[in-house]
Amino acid sequence: MDDERDALIHGAYLAAMDEGADGWVPWLRRASDWIGGRAAYLGMVDRQQQVLAWDTIHHPDPQRFERYRAEGVYLRDPQVRVVAQLTGSRMYRDVDVLDPDDADTRFHCEWMAREGGMEHFVTAASVIGDGRWVGGLSFHNAVGQGVTSDAQWRRLASLTGTLERALEFGVLHAEKLRERWWSARLEVVGEPAALLDERGTILRATSDFEAVLRRGDGLGALQGGLIATDPASQRRLATLIAAATATRGGSADATRIERDGERPPYVLCVWPLARERRALVVDHAAALVTLIDPLAGPAPAASLWRAAFGLTPREAEIAAALLAGRTPDEAAAGLGIALNTARVHLRQIFAKTQTTRQAELIGLLSRFG
Repeated sequence: MDDERDALIHGAYLAAMDEGADGWVPWLRRASDWIGGRAAYLGMVDRQQQVLAWDTIHHPDPQRFERYRAEGVYLRDPQVRVVAQLTGSRMYRDVDVLDPDDADTRFHCEWMAREGGMEHFVTAASVIGDGRWVGGLSFHNAVGQGVTSDAQWRRLASLTGTLERALEFGVLHAEKLRERWWSARLEVVGEPAALLDERGTILRATSDFEAVLRRGDGLGALQGGLIATDPASQRRLATLIAAATATRGGSADATRIERDGERPPYVLCVWPLARERRALVVDHAAALVTLIDPLAGPAPAASLWRAAFGLTPREAEIAAALLAGRTPDEAAAGLGIALNTARVHLRQIFAKTQTTRQAELIGLLSRFG
């Protein structure tokens, strides 16, 4: 086996699993030298949304591609449309798939030639996992170098299987990291919480946050996005979300959300999330929203219950619901589980806490604060 190809195969797994976006740049530089191109590009396309979700580039002049992003040139990349329509992994050259009469294609190609000194390319597109994601690895020749050669094609083809597996492992690894982060964060927050993407769409929420949305108690959801029912509160909320999810320099802030009747307003906090160094984070979370209800009692010490009695996360949720005055039926409905399942969890809670009645259990748990 070619020693350089062997090193690239090993490096692709390291980049996908351990270093993310920063790790791909030296890999792309090395691969570009081996394949014989001027520049290399790796991007992940969300096929459901038909948008470029993440990309990284090796180019002799990195500052030029700061402009590529800042000026929004990437939004007109014709390859996004090409790979979004694929039914399986494949390789192609620009001359095989691009429409020279398309305005976006002409603009993108002219910009790449004028500003990047690049003309023709060859791409390996890999459909990842369940088909939602496509990873595209492209190598671009310099202006005047001509269409990518058969030798360049063969070298890229020898890396495609490795690339597909590395990206699949990277996506799976990122999903597990995301789940662990969300679970750990909830234990720290202890309040109704939700994750938003850069458009303000609710990606996921705690059961108590979802209950607020269902009641329309000052907050609701419209086409998947978080909204306030009071117009003035909505204006403040929109401003906060825009500030927190800004591409650069997101800022944390809080505002009041008015409610119906005589109830005091919520305090809603929006926290920007640092952009992940690991590139393959599938839900693109951009902000964490937490909600404080002045009428609510102190948050139950669920993490202490789990440490003291060995409760599972689900058992701790049921215990918290009982402590809040809900019946087992209401706790089951709020958590979206069957009543019989809730009763099984409750028996486990009794056994672990060495209690026999709900009143005894609530008295014990309330002593944790």
